[in-house]
Amino acid sequence: MADLVPKAKGESPQKKQPDAKELAKLIDGWAAQRTTLKDIKGYGDDELYAIAHQGYFFLLQGKNEEAKTIFEGLVAIDPRNDYYYRALGVIYHKLGDAERALKQFTYATRVAPSNLAAFINRAEVYIATGRRREAVADLDHALNLARDPNTPLARKARALGDSIRKKAL
Repeated sequence: MADLVPKAKGESPQKKQPDAKELAKLIDGWAAQRTTLKDIKGYGDDELYAIAHQGYFFLLQGKNEEAKTIFEGLVAIDPRNDYYYRALGVIYHKLGDAERALKQFTYATRVAPSNLAAFINRAEVYIATGRRREAVADLDHALNLARDPNTPLARKARALGDSIRKKAL
């Protein structure tokens, strides 16, 4: 799957713990989907990416259930991070649940609509399930998003799309 190695976002300044009034406002925002648990608890990107690294290593070791647990937790804490959805998509695909994988990659495209990796990942699941038309649409979209057609992701999208088109002839 495309571009799954977690990348640290840099050090995040430590947030002070909110007082009761601020906490109540954050919780109200969470209930209305304006705030995340990441915001409420004051987690930094560096902390969450350290956890993501552990999930990634579980995935590499074939410990898919453990990786799934970690990334499901990360999605609950920070649902605005497309990487966590993409990781879950890879995990579900490895577990043989293509429909759940497609849902996770779709969530990733909604969170980060300009991220090529999510469209390419979703296209790979479409290819695996014989849904070539949807795969080609995602790959073409990824190529349209690519600022540089020579990046590894753009080359992968082009190669996959060309392969599907040749098989269709």
